[in-house]
Amino acid sequence: MAEFALGMGSNLGNRIENLLEGVRFILSRPRMGRFRLSGVYETPPLEGVGGSDFYNCVLTGSFYGTADELLGNCRGAEVLMGSMVNKNNAPRTLDLDLLFFNDETRSDSRLTLPHPGIRRRRFVLQPLAEVWNRRIPGLGYTPSELLRKCKDSSSISLILKMPEQGCFWEVCS
Repeated sequence: MAEFALGMGSNLGNRIENLLEGVRFILSRPRMGRFRLSGVYETPPLEGVGGSDFYNCVLTGSFYGTADELLGNCRGAEVLMGSMVNKNNAPRTLDLDLLFFNDETRSDSRLTLPHPGIRRRRFVLQPLAEVWNRRIPGLGYTPSELLRKCKDSSSISLILKMPEQGCFWEVCS
């Protein structure tokens, strides 16, 4: 069993529904174990990404497979929701980033672990700190420690509170 974290974001269409559908897709895949969702945060697009504000969250859990298999599930969810795998700064219906996978460290043409953007992105660190209080594999710091050092001063607003472990957000239509 491997422990993982996924950064999730959406800035097109019904952003909450897009995140929910992404979570449902990932959790419906074979070999998924327990999970935990962070709260949902609204943040501006950064690093040249187009479109309106993002809704971001983190999903942590356990997976009984490889990092490449989980990455394939992520890409499947993105394509199902109408996002391109190679985003090229385009707005995103659904964007999933594998932040870490057990203690695996690697950098190849398909995947870099831990994700190279973790340290500099408040929109990742804030929700990750809600659901992961241990050191991030490969980085040696907890999300809270990295959040205190993070130079990203962009705005971040809580939209939906973190649900109990194994539960989804309470979304009112």
